[in-house]
Order: sequence, then structure tokens, then C-alpha cells
Amino acid sequence: MTSISSSSHLPALADPHEREAAASELQATLHDLLDLSLIGKQMHWAVVGPHFRPLHLQLDELVESWQELSDTVAERAVALGHVPDGQARAIAAGSRLPPVAQGPIEDQSVVRELASRVATASEQARERIDRLGEIDAVSQDVLVEVVRTLEEQQWMLRAQLSSSV
Repeated sequence: MTSISSSSHLPALADPHEREAAASELQATLHDLLDLSLIGKQMHWAVVGPHFRPLHLQLDELVESWQELSDTVAERAVALGHVPDGQARAIAAGSRLPPVAQGPIEDQSVVRELASRVATASEQARERIDRLGEIDAVSQDVLVEVVRTLEEQQWMLRAQLSSSV
């Protein structure tokens, strides 16, 4: 992240290192959310199978949700005085989510693979929540909303998997 250099008032944090640490946690979450949205869109185009239509539409809803969450996260970083990097190269370098295989993906595989990636993003955000708790409660609150949303989505994805899977 790049700092915004101006004399405007920034939110009060104990020291600039805390501001930088909070921005770093927000940046990492931004990369995961933007990567999820790209993965979701890829799956949206690649899904095949008997549940194609409802899953195709659900993926659009999920992508929109991740884009909205990423905007909230990025705007919090800007409020702290940092410009987040949401460019493709930064996302590719910063996200720890596994990529999606190229080609058609069966509907149940889409649900299973997406549920796994949402769980990974949620777990990583939970770890960041703990670190932010010591630095900035407002940024922590932003990530609490991210985790709440991701865990709800994970539940809805899990519910689509048969009990034998």
C-alpha cells in the first residue's frame, strides 16, 4: 500500500507503525476478496451440469457481494491514509487462494471448490481480526463483517452439497 501524504487529519492510532500494520491486514483481505470475485466469475463461465442455471445466478450474487466487501475494505484503508493496490498483479501476488482449473467444471465440483476457497478466505480474515484487535477496532469491525458474510456464504454453499460428498 502507498501512503497518502497530506496534512489532512487521519484517524487516531497510537503510532504510524500501527497505521501501517492495519493497512497491511486490510490489503491482504482486499486481495483475497478480489481473488474470490475473479474465481467466482471464472466458475460462473465454466459451470456445467444439471444445476447450471441456479448456480450460474448464485455465482453472480456472490461475486457482487465480494466486490462490495472489497470496496468497504479498500475504503477503510484509504481512511487510514493508504492507497490499496487492487491491480491484477497485486492480487495474483497477494492472494493465497488456489487458482481454478481451466475448462468446464461440474456443478457439484464448483460448489465444493468454492466452499473450500470461501472457507480459506474466512479463516485468513479471522486471523487478521485477532491482529487488528490490538491495533484498530474500527478496521477490526470491517473484517468482522467480512467474516460474517463469508461464513454465511460458506454455510449456503455447504447446504448444496449432498451428504455423501
